[in-house]
Amino acid sequence: MKILVNGEKHEHGGQGTIASLLKEMEISGDRVAIMVNDKVVNRDERKSVRLKDGDRVELLTFAGGG
Repeated sequence: MKILVNGEKHEHGGQGTIASLLKEMEISGDRVAIMVNDKVVNRDERKSVRLKDGDRVELLTFAGGG
């Protein structure tokens, strides 16, 4: 399916869940906030929220610094 991830076109070949997208993109789910079509996806919803063709996904990663 074709989706937008952080404003860039992405062909998602996984199971259509947020969890499968994170795995496909090799992103650890520990330090990431996720929005789909401007709606926040809670951590416990990542395996159940189904992506659809044309969805807009924003992945915000947190990094520590000093």
